[in-house]
Amino acid sequence: MRRLLAALLSLAAVASAPSQQRPFVARNGTFQIELPAGWRQLAPGEARMLGALPDVPPELGYVEPSSLYAIGPVDEWLQGHFDTPWIWVVEQGNEWVVEHDFADRLRQLWDENGAATGERHELSDVRRDTVGPQHHAVLTAVRTSTPRQGPPVRRLDVYAPTGGRQVSLSFSCRADRFEGWLPRFRSWLETVRFARPAQGEPQLGDRLWTPLLTGGLVSLLLLVLYKHTRRQR
Repeated sequence: MRRLLAALLSLAAVASAPSQQRPFVARNGTFQIELPAGWRQLAPGEARMLGALPDVPPELGYVEPSSLYAIGPVDEWLQGHFDTPWIWVVEQGNEWVVEHDFADRLRQLWDENGAATGERHELSDVRRDTVGPQHHAVLTAVRTSTPRQGPPVRRLDVYAPTGGRQVSLSFSCRADRFEGWLPRFRSWLETVRFARPAQGEPQLGDRLWTPLLTGGLVSLLLLVLYKHTRRQR
């Protein structure tokens, strides 16, 4: 009887597991990932509301729906609860050119970002990797971001080329909770599927037009514009 009960409970747990996660599909159709039920993309109007609240990470105060946005438990955020992680997404038009010194170049990108925004970034564990059932080739890094005010944020960054576009996914949370969330981040990452494979290594002429810093500059310029706008209110 106990074995039967245990088996039934096990079956019930398996049956209920899919209901705990739902597929999120990017608006551009570039990727899909299984995330907790209730997670969705932050809308521009909602971002403006969050940006007016204290202790909200600055990036959640400004979004561009097709290129620069957050995914997370938005309804909880709007109720004032910010103790859950989120995914920050940057999509750009050109794949990065990845050279052998990619770790140094990536650190240079975030050093320049920090010089412009006042937010300090420390990178570790920068590596080539594969993710998802497609074994899609990516770069990954662990990044700790320390703003001028507020608690530091730690992230698992994933930089993925797909069909000529570059998609960056930053699995983010407060730094003191990162180790607890990291296994969940990696389990979600195991489900990610990109719509198209990378185009591959470009020709020499193409290298001149697709520097590694392009993706960072897009998010940097938008963030600087947002901060400038807030100061003028």
